[in-house]
Amino acid sequence: MKFQALALALFASTGLAAPVAEDSKPAVYSLRLSSRVKSLDGAYLTANGTLLGVSSSPSAKPALFTPVVDGKTGLAELRTYPQGDGALALVGRNGLLELASLEDPASVNVPDGMTIDWTSFKLEEEAGAAAPLEYVKGEGAWVAFPRGNNKGEWSVKWKDAAALTIATYMPVKVVYEPARA
Repeated sequence: MKFQALALALFASTGLAAPVAEDSKPAVYSLRLSSRVKSLDGAYLTANGTLLGVSSSPSAKPALFTPVVDGKTGLAELRTYPQGDGALALVGRNGLLELASLEDPASVNVPDGMTIDWTSFKLEEEAGAAAPLEYVKGEGAWVAFPRGNNKGEWSVKWKDAAALTIATYMPVKVVYEPARA
């Protein structure tokens, strides 16, 4: 009888000492600009409808994403957070692609000459600090265009090396970093 009580006590104590499983929360990131232009440097990208860019509105909140990496290619989809159904995508034509947030990019009927790409982003592994967001489809660079007549409002685009534009733009880097709680 003593042996049974001792065995039960030992068994119960090891069960109680086992670690509690934590909820596994996905890594959540925000996007911001790195630029030589002071008004753009450090500015977080926010969503204005479906378009991502820099907003001068004090109520604008940074766009958040969680990466879903394809095991075969190593490239990532940037799923919107907290919804998770949508994705950040590049949308446009003639090598000038707008950074946008689309509800379900796979279901979009893409017209001829139009590009919609949400699966070609490369992230550094285990980036604990700010790291550049890379787009791997050809040569090009991130650029920011002034948005309308609203001072401090900018849209962010990927400009293909062959794309021609007469509009004024600023070269920028888009970086991602762990979102602030």
